[in-house]
Amino acid sequence: MKRSNGIFWGGLLVLFGVFWLLRNMGLLDIDWYEFFRFWPVLLILAGFSLLLSGSRRGGVGGGVAGILIALAVLGAITHRTDRAFDRHRNDWNFKWDGNDDDRYYHNDDDDDSRSSKRRSKRGGTLQNNHYEYEMEGELAEASLNFEGGAGSFKLKGTTDKLFEAKTRSSLGGFISNIRNNKLENSAAIDFKMEENKVEIKDGNLKNEVNMSLNEKPRWNVDLAIGAGKADFDFSKHQIKSLKVSTGVADVDLRFGGLADATDVKIESGVASVSIEVPTSVGCEVRVDGALNVTNLDDLKSMGDGRYQTPGFDQATKKITIRYEAGMSKLKIRRY
Repeated sequence: MKRSNGIFWGGLLVLFGVFWLLRNMGLLDIDWYEFFRFWPVLLILAGFSLLLSGSRRGGVGGGVAGILIALAVLGAITHRTDRAFDRHRNDWNFKWDGNDDDRYYHNDDDDDSRSSKRRSKRGGTLQNNHYEYEMEGELAEASLNFEGGAGSFKLKGTTDKLFEAKTRSSLGGFISNIRNNKLENSAAIDFKMEENKVEIKDGNLKNEVNMSLNEKPRWNVDLAIGAGKADFDFSKHQIKSLKVSTGVADVDLRFGGLADATDVKIESGVASVSIEVPTSVGCEVRVDGALNVTNLDDLKSMGDGRYQTPGFDQATKKITIRYEAGMSKLKIRRY
C-alpha cells in the first residue's frame, strides 16, 4: 500500500508540475472558470489520499489531502462568486448604445419613456444626487433593476412617487430610465451606476444609496451588488419576485405578508445573508453551495437541501427562497 501511495502521488505531482510548466511557457491556455467548475474532483482525490494512507497519521497522504481540500474550497468559492457576477458582467461595464442618452430611454412601441428628475449638488469630491419618477395612474405591476457596484445600499419605507432615490457618492452619479407599458399597465425602472474612472483621494471612497418604492404596485426587483452592505426592507410592498446577485456582501432582507406568492433567488460568493419572514407566511428554502452555515429558525429539513416551515403546503401565502453560494452564512428569522 505504501508503494502504491508513493506511485499515485508521485505521478500526480509530476502531472501538476508539467501542467504548470506548460502554462508558464505560454503553451497551455487555461479558462480558470471552467477549471474551477471541477473543484469536487479535488475532494475525490483527497479521499483517495486518505484511503491510501490507511491508519497512519501525519503522512504524505494526509498532508496532500489537506492541500487538496483547501484548493477545493477555493475552487468552490471562486466558481460561485463568478456565477453570481456573470449574470450582470456586461451590465457592470455600463456601455450604453451610442444612440441613447444617459438620462432617456426611447422606444417606438406602446411603451412610454421619460427621464427622471435629478438634482445634483457637489461637495468636494462627493456628489449628492436625487432621482424620482412620478406615480402615474394605478400601475398594476412595476420592476426595478438596480446595479450598485460596491457601497452601502438601503431600501426603506414608501413614497408617493413610483420610485425615489438619494445618493451620496465619490464614484459619480447614476444612470436612470423608465419604460411605461400602457397596454399592460406596468413600468420598468433601470437604476445603474455611471461608468467613471475611480479616483481615491486621501483613502476615501463613498457610495451610499437610499431608495424608496411606492407600495401600490406588485414589484419585481433585480439587485446586483458587488460588495459592501445592503439593507432592503420590503415589509410594506407586494414583492412578486426578487433576484439578488452579490460577490462579497452583508445582505439583510425583510418581507411582509402582502403578496400571495413571492419567489426569491439569491446568488453569492462569500456573503452573510439575513432574511426576515412573517410567521403568517409559509416559507421554503432551497440551499445549494459548498460551505454554508445556516440558521433557519423553525424550518425543518425535507432532504436534498430543502427546508420548509410546518404547514407550508396548506399556507395561503408563501415565499420560496433559492439560495446558491460558495461560502456564506444564511439566517432566516421568523417574526
